[in-house]
Amino acid sequence: MFYIIFVEPESSGNIGSVARVMKNFGFYDLILVNPVEIDDQAYKLAVHAEDVLKSAKIVPTLEEALDFVDFAIATSANTSGGVLRNYTSVENLAEKISSDFKVGIILGRESSGLRNEEIEMCDTLTTIPADNRYPTLNVSHALAIILYEIFKVKKTKRVNPSKNKEMVEKDLLIEDFKKILEHVEDRKYRRDNALTVFKHVLTRGFNTKREVYTLKGIFRRIVLKFEGEF
Repeated sequence: MFYIIFVEPESSGNIGSVARVMKNFGFYDLILVNPVEIDDQAYKLAVHAEDVLKSAKIVPTLEEALDFVDFAIATSANTSGGVLRNYTSVENLAEKISSDFKVGIILGRESSGLRNEEIEMCDTLTTIPADNRYPTLNVSHALAIILYEIFKVKKTKRVNPSKNKEMVEKDLLIEDFKKILEHVEDRKYRRDNALTVFKHVLTRGFNTKREVYTLKGIFRRIVLKFEGEF
């Protein structure tokens, strides 16, 4: 599940344009952080995505917005500042994200983007290569490119699941971890916290196939031990 998180949008028109792009590619969950008023201009530019605007969640801070997601992807026109250690290309993000995660794509302000401290709150950073003479894209245009890359992978997964075997393996790994937690922890809130941490670690590492398969084998043996089948 994907959330689009737009931080302090300065133009209602851009909110509408973002909503339109989201619906173009089948994304419906929009979170607005301390936005300007959503007026007629927003609905005019949203065209047929009025439902995305009407269902948008509005929160006062990025911290509250991040509570909705397991994994946060900051977007920026510049990766040279070294603010975030973990940079990933748009193509790689689309290939690596497991369907079991709630993922937030964080968009910055139209005039100044995300601040360094906001980028540091996220798990990884992505950017879209552009000409050095003018590398900053309009926020809705940048989002369109990111969602297009994710949409391609989602569509491929529906048509030919074998091409996304790594994603399936990660999902199965998470399911085994859930079963282990049920055996070792009685308190649900503790299980939920542990599962969230495990998702963060698993996704942030962008693990190799060998690493995922190795963990999968170990977790499967643990589950079988608990269930008395090994």
